[in-house]
Amino acid sequence: MLSRLWWTRLVNSARFLDEVQDALMEGQSILLSFESEIPWKETMLETLEQKLLDMTDSRTFDVIDAGEVKPASSGRDKFHAGRCLLERYCSREEQKKYWPTTHGRPECFLAQSSDTTLNSRFVCVTGINQKNLSMWTESVSEYISACEEGKEHGVFILVAECPAATTPKPLLLKKYADYVSDYDCMMLCLTVISEIKCGKAEKMYLCEAASNIARGNVELAGLLASEGLKLIQQPESVAASVFRKNGIGIEGLHERVRMAIWEAQIKLVFPKLENFRAQIIRKYESRLLGYLPIRSSNNDSVDNAIDLEIGQLYYLCKNNAAARITSLEEFEKIRKMRDARNMLAHWDPLTYEKLKDLGVL
Repeated sequence: MLSRLWWTRLVNSARFLDEVQDALMEGQSILLSFESEIPWKETMLETLEQKLLDMTDSRTFDVIDAGEVKPASSGRDKFHAGRCLLERYCSREEQKKYWPTTHGRPECFLAQSSDTTLNSRFVCVTGINQKNLSMWTESVSEYISACEEGKEHGVFILVAECPAATTPKPLLLKKYADYVSDYDCMMLCLTVISEIKCGKAEKMYLCEAASNIARGNVELAGLLASEGLKLIQQPESVAASVFRKNGIGIEGLHERVRMAIWEAQIKLVFPKLENFRAQIIRKYESRLLGYLPIRSSNNDSVDNAIDLEIGQLYYLCKNNAAARITSLEEFEKIRKMRDARNMLAHWDPLTYEKLKDLGVL
């Protein structure tokens, strides 16, 4: 399962949860900041819960959906998180003891109360966004600050699907982006296709294609990579099928796939074309020098063989065919490589069959 693979086996995403677990076990409440949608959020929460419960039998793991805590129209929004916690973790009898004029905010009352189940909880608050972020961070910070030092108290995990630059001091900020990058998306794809029987270059190209089409969406990249070689053989139709099966609507799929494949080829194939050019020039440098200098399309003088572009190399060999600067087989490959480079230079991706024929995969 892709979700379990991501949260338990991939190094950086697993390390993220490990460090969160360690801090929570030390009694530290945490704000987890995700700049965008959380990949396999339910699996992340289940994994974190199991990791914590494996470490202690004195606390249970609760989940609160912040989206269900309705904001007030009176402008007292920041008090609603505390009221929610009071009603959830205190009995009705205990709630009756709370008086705002006497105890202040509900968070302060909760921190001082000994008759609350909050003290034996890991409380995970999901559904936090830019609108309610400050309400929850202020509320939890108020609660923690009011707790007596050394006294058992509730431990919070605030899961925010929005950027958080800073957070009140009692809370520890953990930014997902500080742990996970595009590299991890590539590693997921490589792990998914590890058993496919093909060369290293083809695997790297497949992973680049999946990652580029997904545009950093880890879940989508994993699904695309799971299609195997079909993805790079028929990229648009396979991508369309994956999007459709997973209920993902998108406009401009043709251009998105075309550019994703082109970018993958520029990164992985283009250098091989240049390497071929350099190899041919090194092999036949002494012969090529006899036909230099020549003029480039910009009317610049090309005096050194190593400075010949592959198009110039092709025309030089073609115009001096009788001299047979290279073998006929090599000349034909120079022509194919020249054509391929020209296509890429004009933003046109090469077909899978063309890549195989060139020997770059």
